[in-house]
Amino acid sequence: MKTVFVPPICNWNFLKQLPQQIASQWSKNDYTVYYCNEFSNTAKIEEVEPNLFVFPNKDYALHYLHKNNIKIDIFYNTAAKNHDFVEKVNPKYVIYHSCDSFDEWKKLENSMITKSDVILCTSEFIYELRKKQHNNVHLIRNACNEYMLNKEYVKLPEFKFIKRPICTFSGACGAWVSTYLIRNVAKEYPTTFIGMPFGKAVPKNVTFYKPVDHVSMTNFLKNMDLGLLPFNIKTEIVQAANPIKMWEYLACGLPVVATNWAETNREELKDVVFIANKDEDFVDIVKQYSEFSDSHKLELKNKCIEVAQNNTWEKRFEQIKKIIGDDIC
Repeated sequence: MKTVFVPPICNWNFLKQLPQQIASQWSKNDYTVYYCNEFSNTAKIEEVEPNLFVFPNKDYALHYLHKNNIKIDIFYNTAAKNHDFVEKVNPKYVIYHSCDSFDEWKKLENSMITKSDVILCTSEFIYELRKKQHNNVHLIRNACNEYMLNKEYVKLPEFKFIKRPICTFSGACGAWVSTYLIRNVAKEYPTTFIGMPFGKAVPKNVTFYKPVDHVSMTNFLKNMDLGLLPFNIKTEIVQAANPIKMWEYLACGLPVVATNWAETNREELKDVVFIANKDEDFVDIVKQYSEFSDSHKLELKNKCIEVAQNNTWEKRFEQIKKIIGDDIC
């Protein structure tokens, strides 16, 4: 089996993001995957999925690889800060999946780009940047898991008697999130927040739930009616973002209310992602949805799932395999 190394970006059990999702796809496709946590209280290597091993930290990982003379075929990285791992791991092939545009990363981008055999980009914004910097650049956006699409769900009793529609925001509450818009929606409609504060306080007028595993998250989302993407489009972080939560909302049958930037205002999404061009539009869209007939809501739910079916991690991985070619795969 060929080997894949994923350097420390976020811990395996942190909110499941791009590196964990693609790591799982490598392992499901008969690669041995070594995933490195940033830090962990566990002082051992753990097999979290078949063929997928998680190291507690970088020192443990490098020591283990060298001690056991493990050769790495593919270095899969989503953060420029890990550019120095290329020399330490000495892989045959380097993939840089460029997924964010943080100011503190910019000074490191060139080092990572020059060491990469291929650059993958999660948004049009990043793609336009990277194709000026490398000659092998491809657009591979974020996605959702296939299992979310048709998974049966259990109706949660705490929502049984709540007036609908119920709106939700999932994930991290960071600087890019407009909590003002969430508060406005919550003034008029029941609103949940499932995730964690990430430098910004969760609005007090929402019902707050701590992060859960992906299976529980799927069940939770399927008890909701609308997914919220209240991102601050004046920031470059947002312009560069293709939110995973958008695809997960859709996979669970939730239409999305979003602010307007290139990754939400796309032709593919026009029937399932409703764009708020002004602050007041955010609540107005929820109101319009509340007035839809049950048959219209069901039709909309099915459209959401249909769009999500074309945007799964499984499909993204097939794209990646085609890009890097049979010699590497």
